[in-house]
Amino acid sequence: MGFWFTVWMAFEAMAMTPVLAIAEYKSSSVLLDGVEVVVYWDDGDTFKISPDGPSARLEGYNTLESYGPVHKFGPGPAALFDVAKAATALARSKTWVCHRSEGEGGYGRIAVDCPKLRRQLLEQGLAHVFSVDTAAPVADQDAQSRGITAKNGMWAGGAPATILTSVHSIDEHVDQKESYHRQTQVQTGLAPKITHKTLVQPCTWVCEQDSCMLYVPYSKRYGSSQAPCIQGH
Repeated sequence: MGFWFTVWMAFEAMAMTPVLAIAEYKSSSVLLDGVEVVVYWDDGDTFKISPDGPSARLEGYNTLESYGPVHKFGPGPAALFDVAKAATALARSKTWVCHRSEGEGGYGRIAVDCPKLRRQLLEQGLAHVFSVDTAAPVADQDAQSRGITAKNGMWAGGAPATILTSVHSIDEHVDQKESYHRQTQVQTGLAPKITHKTLVQPCTWVCEQDSCMLYVPYSKRYGSSQAPCIQGH
């Protein structure tokens, strides 16, 4: 069975889901390779096709974490948390034209490109350019530059040279010999790994150059095991 057969079956199953259950997921839709599908946005750069379907990571940009006020640069953690929520709200606000890209989006996700959504998020300062292997396209860098010049969103306090976008501890996996943080160069979007062998305690601020990030392992971000430093958010 092909990918789109799986998507269609998930869509059919969703049609039988009670309206209340669907509303709780705050669904919207995207036109994915010409097929309109219902999606559930985790944040401004990730969505799921049906609650139990495949997850997608959108290409070319990164939005701030939406599970709590965990970023520190420019306007500060509280304001940056509001920026993260605004990015998710924009992603949910309309039906975007998207297409599936080659390769994967990491962590078992498919890679998807939604050009107009990416451009709007960058121009409004609700996302920054992000690329693991090569510099971001000039058009995306220009869109981000317009947001920086206007001091939109996360750029309200000015643009740092780098943004720490993920933090990991050496004890996240059994027998792990090395871990990493990922630091994004704001101008180009290049996001290299910073390798380390450090045990990072939950709810600890980790700083690299111009920004900091509060370390909250994935297992402590949601539900009853949520870390105390993000509870109530």
